[in-house]
Amino acid sequence: MAFALLQANAANARTSPSFVTFTHVEAARAAQPADTPPATGWVAVSLPDDWSQRWSGFDGDVWYRLTWQQTDTTRPIALMLDYLNMAGAVYLNGTLLMRDPHLAEPLTRAWNTPRHQLLAPPLLHEGTNTLLVRVAGQAAYQPGLGPVSIGDPAMIAARFEGDYWLRHDLQLFSLAITATLGCFFLSLWLMRRQEAPYGWFTLMSLAWGWVALNQVATTPWPFATTDGWEAANSIALIVYSASFTMFVTRFCERRLPRIEAALWVLVACGTVAMLMTPHSHMNAMRAALTIVQACVYFTTCFAYLVFTWRSRRTDHRILSFCIAIFVAAGTHDLLSFLGILSDNRYYTALTSQLLSIGMALVLAWRFVANLRGIEQFNDRLTARIKAACAELETTLQRQHTLEVANARLGERLNLAHDLHDGLGGTLVSSIATLERAPQDIAPEQFLSILKELRDDLRIIIDTASSHQSGEYSLDAQIGPLRHRLTRLFECHRIECHWSVSGIEQCYLPASHSLDVMRTLQEALTNVLKHSQASRVDVDLHGDNAGVRLVVKDNGVGFDPDALAEHPGTGMRSMRARVRRLGGTLNVRSTQGSTVLSVHFPREKTPSQEGGGEAGVARTGGSPATSASATADETTTS
Repeated sequence: MAFALLQANAANARTSPSFVTFTHVEAARAAQPADTPPATGWVAVSLPDDWSQRWSGFDGDVWYRLTWQQTDTTRPIALMLDYLNMAGAVYLNGTLLMRDPHLAEPLTRAWNTPRHQLLAPPLLHEGTNTLLVRVAGQAAYQPGLGPVSIGDPAMIAARFEGDYWLRHDLQLFSLAITATLGCFFLSLWLMRRQEAPYGWFTLMSLAWGWVALNQVATTPWPFATTDGWEAANSIALIVYSASFTMFVTRFCERRLPRIEAALWVLVACGTVAMLMTPHSHMNAMRAALTIVQACVYFTTCFAYLVFTWRSRRTDHRILSFCIAIFVAAGTHDLLSFLGILSDNRYYTALTSQLLSIGMALVLAWRFVANLRGIEQFNDRLTARIKAACAELETTLQRQHTLEVANARLGERLNLAHDLHDGLGGTLVSSIATLERAPQDIAPEQFLSILKELRDDLRIIIDTASSHQSGEYSLDAQIGPLRHRLTRLFECHRIECHWSVSGIEQCYLPASHSLDVMRTLQEALTNVLKHSQASRVDVDLHGDNAGVRLVVKDNGVGFDPDALAEHPGTGMRSMRARVRRLGGTLNVRSTQGSTVLSVHFPREKTPSQEGGGEAGVARTGGSPATSASATADETTTS
């Protein structure tokens, strides 16, 4: 059979042992009605045919006619059409074999679909057989008919399956990969907005998904016309090109503000121009925009290849390899789109999956590298934290040791001050009494002096060995001291006048009571030892503001400036005690008058703050004040 066909159609077909592919047929523009082949106007054409090159601007239907001689009508043969653009119908010997749903706007988009039909023996005629193909298309979109083959059913079926896999199934697979990667990196970008390459890769995938959909879509929905679909497809193509440029720029960690602004201005202008272009100029506008976006795309690709050659990074080289393959496919498809090549197969949709996978791999590479860097940083941070904790532990141990030593030193100083202010003062006054008139001291008075020394020693021991939490009335604590000091001053023929008021409800902790008594005792001991006074006045007064102590004598006085530069142990002790109480100490001295004044703030109890009459007022500084006083005292010593 094939040999008979070859003899009958040697001038119009290419033959192989099992099938014949027609290269020359006849074509005629359809008359009205378009579903009837015209009787005249037939011209010889070559396949594949693009009638816009012959009948410029013709939109409508064109009939193609081809014939062959069939000698054996007992066995079926197969028919295959590589493509027809845009929609059509096929007749054999006047019998309809296949027809697309819409041969008028909105046209069925069957331009990339190969067709296969088994021709049963009843359809075949012995001798001449005529195949008519009606094609509905528009001049702006390369209308026409592709190669037509007839022959052995098994061979034609194998060719059809391979061509259908290439034109349809592989395109769907590519579209699925693009959509999957786009959605994946969209989710990553939504979670990490600072990763700009993820966002641009998502936009690029969405735009290319629309472009690739053109390969498999069979209707122009959601648009009402073919022009609407093609305009949207062209806009998606220029958006893809721009987003690809942005992706490459951000992937290379670069920013080109002026170029990027110009690029998006170009996209906006192209979009507006495409939407406003009338049907008569659609072909020219699509070609212009395609060339412009191709220039932008290829420029970006070549710039990236140069950058990759210089950077020598592995992830950059992987992406450059994928881009190089896509550039080759894009060049072929651009030439086919412009009509320079007669091939109807477009490979960018196929190689785009390789490019998308390559981009996804390098983005994943970078993502994993960032995670690895974060993990290493966490490891270093953990090691530094452990080192810092060890250093802090050592520092705290050292600080604790210093605090213990400081506390011991403070206790020693407090003990020294207590001995100096209490027991020392009593000893000094007793010695002075014995030196003045030892023969006049009765045994009972001498026993009283020893008991006073014992009481002072007991106070010192109790204060040093325990921390009493109770509070004591200041008035009750001052009473015995007042009595003892008054007798002492009388023995030395010094008038001692006391004025005590407002301290009946003033309660202090044991340590604070001791500080108040030692301060008063030290002040009066200094009067006894150094002032040569004949009169001393003690004023102890309490009110809502606090407690005020004033000791005034009429002695010889001293130089306050000299005392400030070289204070004695007693003065340092008084200042430390007043500081622990949170109070202030002032000393004024002139010839014939010395005044020492101390003021302690008064702290109200909750009952007094509520306005109760039975409230208890307390005085005293905080533990921090006491610690500060001890530290200052240590420094002074």
